[in-house]
Amino acid sequence: MYRLFYDYLKHKYEDKCKLLFKDTYCLCCHIETEDLYADMAANIDLFDTSNSETAHPLYSLQNHRVLGKLKSETGSLAHSDFVGLRAIMYSLYVPNDRK
Repeated sequence: MYRLFYDYLKHKYEDKCKLLFKDTYCLCCHIETEDLYADMAANIDLFDTSNSETAHPLYSLQNHRVLGKLKSETGSLAHSDFVGLRAIMYSLYVPNDRK
């Protein structure tokens, strides 16, 4: 995960990408970009988008459960707030979540 963060995310977004939280299997960072989904589409081989809604343009089972691929905890829904206290103890607020 560190390699993916520093070699891809930090390289691409530079100062517009900040690491917020990292534990054994989770990487949470803040990224400032015009269109995150367009950025993901340009490098789709780095992402597991299997938990996105099936109607989402980036939905794919190609990297389903592949180690080292980035996966959104909230699928195709964007979260607005993050709180990370310690390993495996974090929360994401998703304002548009119907669940």
